Amino acid sequence: MKVKYWLSLTLILSLSSSFCQAGEGQIRLGGFWSHTDSSIKTKGLNNRDFTLDFEDSLQLEENQYLPFIEVGYKFKDRHYVYADWRSLHREASVISNYSYTLPNNPDKGITAGARVNSRLNIDILRTGYAYSFYQTASTELGASIGLHIMFIETGFSGEISACFEDNGNISCEELALDGELVSESTTAPLPDIGIWLEHKFNQHWGISAASQLFYLSIEGNDGYLADVNAFVNYSINKNWNVELGYNYYLVEANWKQTTLKYHYRGPMLNLAYTF
Repeated sequence: MKVKYWLSLTLILSLSSSFCQAGEGQIRLGGFWSHTDSSIKTKGLNNRDFTLDFEDSLQLEENQYLPFIEVGYKFKDRHYVYADWRSLHREASVISNYSYTLPNNPDKGITAGARVNSRLNIDILRTGYAYSFYQTASTELGASIGLHIMFIETGFSGEISACFEDNGNISCEELALDGELVSESTTAPLPDIGIWLEHKFNQHWGISAASQLFYLSIEGNDGYLADVNAFVNYSINKNWNVELGYNYYLVEANWKQTTLKYHYRGPMLNLAYTF
């Protein structure tokens, strides 16, 4: 789904263009080492709960580097607009085997196996507006309203094989699936409201924290989002700033007896340039 890249790039470049004209802005580049947990729970054919854990069942990586970029523009001292983008793309292949003998005939047996290739790509574009309603020489407190846009792509492919043994004679058959048997993509826009805090201890050191939340329930369908982060900041000079912190992100959606959960957390390191 290439449109997500063009949407992200257009929004970031448009904000960058406004920085050049206004002369006030900030660009943050970096990323963090994320620990990810993603799963889906639904009803199986026997009407029992069925849970598929993407990390445990499909062997998608739990720990991975997640790149991050943000651009922002501050105007009239208290107003701030921003857009950021992060990407988590994962692929894995799982092989399983099962062997058994035929009832009443232990000399004949069957070994069946399958290889499942899975793909789960999630890109998150976040944009919004923030207002500083409390300011002192060292402390700033504000609120924000914005939008998280999640671009989700999933794909499954693989092959199935089976071997039959009869008194030492073995014959095997293999069926390979052509391309991805299941390939889906969706876009989920999630509005949010938040609060943020910045405090400077001295010319070089400071701390900052922010949280953004969302909850919605309509006709038995509901979902929520939590995005929380905290940083220790070091100002190298008036233009360059280094940030070390921690980010926690959780999304859960429930609809038609199905629950989708996506969660990551981890340390984060950014380099910010203000001009």
